[in-house]
Amino acid sequence: MKNVVVLVLLLVCFAAASAQTPRLAYVDSEKILSDLPEAQVVQKELEKVVKGWQEELQRLSDEFQKAVEEYQKKEAVLSASARETQQKALADMRQRAQDYQVKKFGQGGEMQELRERQFSPIREKILKAIESVAKDEGFNFVFDRASDVVLLYADAKFDLTYKVLDELKRGTRTTK
Repeated sequence: MKNVVVLVLLLVCFAAASAQTPRLAYVDSEKILSDLPEAQVVQKELEKVVKGWQEELQRLSDEFQKAVEEYQKKEAVLSASARETQQKALADMRQRAQDYQVKKFGQGGEMQELRERQFSPIREKILKAIESVAKDEGFNFVFDRASDVVLLYADAKFDLTYKVLDELKRGTRTTK
């Protein structure tokens, strides 16, 4: 009888231990990206490329505006066929500027593709660090505070952001 009671107590203890509640934590991926040196370098490189594209777009826009002003000055003295030719040339200039803007900055444009290509390896590295920290700290789920997932409340003691940053920057973490 004594053995049965001990066996039941052991089973209850094992059952209670295996029925742990899940542990949840969160990170702020925007903070990680803004504080991570290699992400800052990539961001600066991207800004440099984008600045060049913006300057080219501004040049196209200025060129178009200047051509419009010149056309408006001469419009009264131009023949109908010359006006039509000038208007077509202006429409072509405007279309080139719009096409350039869409190609570089539009949905699925070069800026978006470049950003994805440049940041993809960094995101992979961040995800691996998050997974490593979560496993080391015993967390079952980690949410991203910066994403569209609604996180209505988060206790700061479950914030892994700085531990993940430490993991990424130094390969070690500090305990908070």
